[in-house]
Amino acid sequence: MKKVLMMIAFIAGLGLFARAQEKAKATPALRAAKQTKVLAKQLNLTNSQITQVNAVLLEQGKGLDSLKALKGTNDKKEQHYAHKLIRDNAQSKLEAILTPDQKTKYTAFVDAQRERKMARKKIEPAPAPKN
Repeated sequence: MKKVLMMIAFIAGLGLFARAQEKAKATPALRAAKQTKVLAKQLNLTNSQITQVNAVLLEQGKGLDSLKALKGTNDKKEQHYAHKLIRDNAQSKLEAILTPDQKTKYTAFVDAQRERKMARKKIEPAPAPKN
């Protein structure tokens, strides 16, 4: 009986370790490809736009990953500012790639994503930025 319980515990432990290894962080290239695929579907992007959007998102992902590597070494306000700067830079590049109709769809898509995130966190949504 003791051996059976030990075997069950051992097998359960192996299952937990296997699951922990499966949840490795995605690389910036994988994240960019996934985001590009979603945006291509939502915004009806052309092939050239898909290539450009992927490049922008890949650059953003690499920048954000480099910030994560520096985590704990800088002031939190500096990190937040650098994070915002990278996101805003990518946002402006994306908007330069999109057509006016696509920009409208993109803004609506981003707002919907933000609302979904807030609903999951049960936080009141922040007012939309005034441009």
